[in-house]
Amino acid sequence: MRPRLRNAVLLALALASGSAHALGLGQIQVKSGLGQPLLAEIPVVSNDASELIDLEAALASPETFTRIGLEPPIGIVADLHFAVGTDTAGRPIIRVTTNQPVTQPLLNFLIQVDWGEGRLVREYTATVSTPGSIDAQPAVVVEAPTAEEPAVVERPVAVEPAPAPVAAPTPEAPTPAPSTATPAPVTTPAPIAAQPSGAAPAPGEYRVRRGDTASVIASRVTPEGVTSAQTMIGLLRANPEAFIAGDLNQLRSGSVLRVPATPELQGVEAREAADLVRTYTHQVRRARTQPETPVAQAAASRIASAPAETGGRLEIVPPGAGRKARGGTQSGVEAGGEGEMLRQELATTKESLAARDAEVQELKSRVAELEKLQADQQKLIAMQNSQMAAAQQNKAAQAPPPAPVQPAPPSPLPWIGGAVIVALGVLAALWMRRRGRQEPVFRAPSTEPRSSLADAFPPTPAPAAAPVVADEPVDATPSWDRTPATTATRSRRRAPAKAAAPAAATAVELPLEAPSAEGANVERLELAQAYLDMGDTERARGLLTEVAESGDTTTRGVAAKMLRDMG
Repeated sequence: MRPRLRNAVLLALALASGSAHALGLGQIQVKSGLGQPLLAEIPVVSNDASELIDLEAALASPETFTRIGLEPPIGIVADLHFAVGTDTAGRPIIRVTTNQPVTQPLLNFLIQVDWGEGRLVREYTATVSTPGSIDAQPAVVVEAPTAEEPAVVERPVAVEPAPAPVAAPTPEAPTPAPSTATPAPVTTPAPIAAQPSGAAPAPGEYRVRRGDTASVIASRVTPEGVTSAQTMIGLLRANPEAFIAGDLNQLRSGSVLRVPATPELQGVEAREAADLVRTYTHQVRRARTQPETPVAQAAASRIASAPAETGGRLEIVPPGAGRKARGGTQSGVEAGGEGEMLRQELATTKESLAARDAEVQELKSRVAELEKLQADQQKLIAMQNSQMAAAQQNKAAQAPPPAPVQPAPPSPLPWIGGAVIVALGVLAALWMRRRGRQEPVFRAPSTEPRSSLADAFPPTPAPAAAPVVADEPVDATPSWDRTPATTATRSRRRAPAKAAAPAAATAVELPLEAPSAEGANVERLELAQAYLDMGDTERARGLLTEVAESGDTTTRGVAAKMLRDMG
C-alpha cells in the first residue's frame, strides 16, 4: 500500500471514529547512525500522569502489520526493543534500541502502546542515515520544513522590486506575509525565540519546556500532602498569564511559572480542584472529537494572524544555520510554538483514532470468529445427540427378548408342616400300639387290704355300712401301665364281703379316685416315657423335672428313677 493511500485511509478512519485517547506519541528522534545499534526516542504526550504508571510499549503483532498493509517484521525490525523512561529533561519517552548494528537507512515499524485504560498502535519510519525524526504522517510534517527554507531565501529576491501586490495577502499562503514586511523591523520575536535558552529559573519557579503539560509539571513540583489536581489549579491561579485564555490545557512554551508554597496549595479545596481538572480534561476530549477541518482552520488563522499583529522580520541566513532558523520560525499564539504543537496533537489524534478503529475491527473479527465457533459447536453437539439417539435405538432393536419370568420356588413350609403332622401321627400310632400290646391284669379278690397309691391320701369318711351281699367277685379294672406303681395307682378293686360273716363290720372297699394333680403327674410320666421312646430326651427330661418338683411321693420317686436311668 502506498504511503499516500495509507495516510488517506488512516485519515478517513480518524474522521469516522468518535473517540480519542488521552495519551499520544510524538516524533521519533534517531540518535544513532548506520553501522551502529539503533538508539531512538519517542516522546510521550499525556495530560494525565496516572497514564504513565502502567505504560507499556512493544512491537505490534504480525497480524496488525498485515491488517495495516505492511510486511510482517523481519530482520532488524523484529529485533527492536522498547523501554519506557525519561530523557535528560525528565520528560517521559519510549526508548527504541537494537542489539545488532543497523545497516538499513530506513526502518518502518508499528509500535503498540498500552496504558491500562486504552491501547494505541502507531506507525513510524526512522531514518538512520542521519539523525532526525520522521513522523508517522510524513505528508503533514515533512512539507512544512521544505516550504520554509525556499520562502526564507528566494521570496525576498522575487518580491522586492514589486511591493504593490503585497496589499492583499491571502490567508491560504502564510509564507508571502514575511516578504511584505517593509516597515521598520520589530524586535519582538527575538526575545521569544531566545527565551528557552535564557538563564535558569530561580528556586520556586519552573520554566515551561516544549511538550510540557500541566499534569507533567504538577507531577514534578507537587509537594508532600498535596494532590496533583491542587497543584495544577494552584499553578493556574498563580500564573494566569502563562496559560492561553486561562485554559489549563494550553501552556505558553518558555514561560516561567511561579510554584506556590505548600500552604497556598493546601488552601485549594481538593474536591474543587479535582472537579476543575476533570472539566478541563473533558473539554480537551470534546475538542479532539470535533472534525479536524475547523481545528486546522483555527490553527492556520492563528499562524496567519500572529505575524500581522506583531510584525515580522526577514533575514537571510547561511545554509549551516538552517536548524536554528527553523527554531525561530515556529508559528502560534505570540510565536510560542503552539501551532506546531496543535499539528502534532492533531496528527497524534488521527493516528490514535485509526488505531482505535483498527482495534475495534479486530475485536469485531474476533467476535465473529467466536460466534462461528459457537455455531459449529452447537452443530457438533446436535450431531452427537442424534448419533447417540440412533445408537440407543439400534441397541434397543438388537437387544434379545427378555427371558420369561421364572415362577418362584414353592415354599417349604407346607412340606415341613406335613412332615410334622406325619411324625405326630406316627408317634400317636406307636403309642397306641404299645398300649394295645399290654394284656389286662386280672386282680383276684382278696380280703386283705393291699397298699396302693390311695393309701397315701387321707381316708374319706364313709357312710354307715350296709350289709352287702357280694356273691360274685367284682372285676378289677385292667391296668395298661407298664410300671407296677402306675398299675397300683390306676387299678382299684373291691374287697368281697362274705355273707357268712355279717358280724364283721368291714366296709366294702370302694375304688378311690386320685386327685386331679396326681392324675396329671401320672400323665406327665407316661408322656415322658413316650418322648424317650421317640428319642426326644430334652422334652422327657423337662417333664420328669416338673413331676419331681411338684408331684407326690410316689410320682416323685418314679420321676427320680427315670432321670437316673437317663443319666
